[in-house]
Amino acid sequence: MKTQQTSKLNLRKLIYLAIFTALVVVVQFIPIRFGTFELALSVPIIVIGAALCGSLPGAWLGFVFSFVVLLLPGTAAYLSFNLFGTIVTVLLKGTLAGFVAGVVYNALLRFNRYLACLVSAVAATLVNTSVFLIGSLLFFESDIATVVGVLISLNFVIELIVNVVLVPTIYRIIEVGKSKFKI
Repeated sequence: MKTQQTSKLNLRKLIYLAIFTALVVVVQFIPIRFGTFELALSVPIIVIGAALCGSLPGAWLGFVFSFVVLLLPGTAAYLSFNLFGTIVTVLLKGTLAGFVAGVVYNALLRFNRYLACLVSAVAATLVNTSVFLIGSLLFFESDIATVVGVLISLNFVIELIVNVVLVPTIYRIIEVGKSKFKI
């Protein structure tokens, strides 16, 4: 009996992961601009996927997000300047953001589900931005890194606000749907 329940749980997580993977790809290809900034609206999907499926699936979603970012036209300037540095930075930032979101969510879940959602959204945004900033400092000239740092700071604040609002809201919708349809 337990094996059958475990199989159903694993199948459910696999289905969630497939849906979230598709969402990350689609959403990342849709440019959402806020003034001169392009927001990464895939991060809330990554956080919710990490919350529902775990930290390793969260890392997978972050990796998919990063891979798509490497394909976007805005990344071309970085790739032409430092191919290795860009690939390492971009792949690490998303993958670590997804992994950390899952770890933080699971660590805080026993206290409060909404707190876990909020803090994991903050952690994912912070990791995503911090790794990008560190990569910029390591792999690009200091003048470029300074300009990028200023822009990243503004972008971080906007993405943080969006993620903190969206993640608990979307998570609540999923929870209501799960209970309504007895999933």
